[in-house]
Amino acid sequence: MELSLTREKLNYAENVLSDTRTAEEAMEIIVPDALPDILRLIGADAEVFVRSKDTSAGRVTVSGTAAVTVVYVPDGDAGLRRVNLELPYSISAEDPRVTAASRVTARVNLRGADASVLNPRKIAVRAAVTAELRCYNDAELDVPVGLEPNANADIELLPGEAELSLATDVREKAFVVSDEYQVPASNPPVGEILKSNVALIPEDTKVVGSKLIFRGTARVALLYASGDGEAASCAFETEFSQILELENAGADSEFEIIPLLTGAYIEADASPGGDARRVTAELHLAAQCVARSKRRLVYIGDAYCSKYGLETSRLPLVVENSLGERAVSGVLRGTLDAPDISRVISVSARPGTPEHAVENGELALRCPVTVNALYAAGDGSVRATSGSFDLDASIPDANASNRYATRAELTQDIYGVANENGIELRIPVDIRADETERGEYSPISAVSYDEENPLDLSNLPSLVISRAAAGDTLWNLAKRYHSTRELILQANGLEDEDAVADAEMLIIPKKR
Repeated sequence: MELSLTREKLNYAENVLSDTRTAEEAMEIIVPDALPDILRLIGADAEVFVRSKDTSAGRVTVSGTAAVTVVYVPDGDAGLRRVNLELPYSISAEDPRVTAASRVTARVNLRGADASVLNPRKIAVRAAVTAELRCYNDAELDVPVGLEPNANADIELLPGEAELSLATDVREKAFVVSDEYQVPASNPPVGEILKSNVALIPEDTKVVGSKLIFRGTARVALLYASGDGEAASCAFETEFSQILELENAGADSEFEIIPLLTGAYIEADASPGGDARRVTAELHLAAQCVARSKRRLVYIGDAYCSKYGLETSRLPLVVENSLGERAVSGVLRGTLDAPDISRVISVSARPGTPEHAVENGELALRCPVTVNALYAAGDGSVRATSGSFDLDASIPDANASNRYATRAELTQDIYGVANENGIELRIPVDIRADETERGEYSPISAVSYDEENPLDLSNLPSLVISRAAAGDTLWNLAKRYHSTRELILQANGLEDEDAVADAEMLIIPKKR
């Protein structure tokens, strides 16, 4: 006879794909007729825009463009010039669990960009884009938790429970941020913007009812040429806040905000009679939100019966339990070679994905950082320099059996100061590690017994005197001697299970 079991359901968003892929794109470009020939390249950089995130059966694809800017010194002319190029990219990952209904989050970053001169009118450009992709499916844990009230087989159940942190909501909102900046008086006025970079930094969240309010900062860095050809740089900040509607999250939830840049339009008013110190920015953004909530998983851990021999089935259950984000901050210090430096024009840095390993109970981290700088030499010429550095850090109390997904961010200003050896660097770096625990459970999913074959316990004594051995629990003793936990506690005058280990001898009555 199979018994009817009561069940409880937990709804959540199951992470069915986590993958990081890199795409490299290359193209050749002809210098427009309106621009002079190339004498010397200064460098290449790119801004990455996300245009679409698509899912189909077994596949997720993120597409967009890398807007590459190549800055060069012209032949026979003063100042700097730029050439712009849009490189399309498409990054895919596959998993059979991905469906058209899967929800996607993506962190998309420029891994690197470079250019080489093929001839004075032709440039070869390359850009590498990295995307960290995650896909979530609506899922349900349907787990038996007890017996229906009409079950009369005198069955004892051992309840089990686990505290889980599950993704419960995945949302996205597109919005636009506009602002107007004034170039500092210590800088020359803007003649032409040579390149721009936008960094999006999420800051804090607040839940009000069913709404999530999140705030962040957009940092806009400019390299520009003044009207007389002098190269200069400046940076601005714009704060933003937005509201997201939630379905399955509450005030006790934790929220991960992942911003995406989908477009950027940054202009200076360099027209005759215009304000050459006025810069306008229109940023098109998308905020991806993953809400994680605490959920209690209750299940049947074990069962026995004093009347019948039980047949039980178990359900192998694996749950990826998010333990949250761990973070550590460090400061990269180093020096870039800059022969004959007169002044620093601009410094930019790009952290890579930190390598990590659990060593002696700590998460050891090594984060590569690529630094690029422009500087003015003693003769007034503009030169470029670059270097690669490693920042070492560690996070305590790490578990080798858990999984860590690491990333690095620059959330503070970076500094580069000219000295006699080159450019002295001070770059604050935040390293974050998302920790995931693999929870494996084996709850009982079905219970049955044969009514025509009851257990014959007539030869067993009505009382047993036993000493609890190491590892014995009240449940194990009750099951072994066909008793119950309640009977053992009552017979020995004990209040709870903790007192069992301290008892020298236990009276264990057989259940009648």
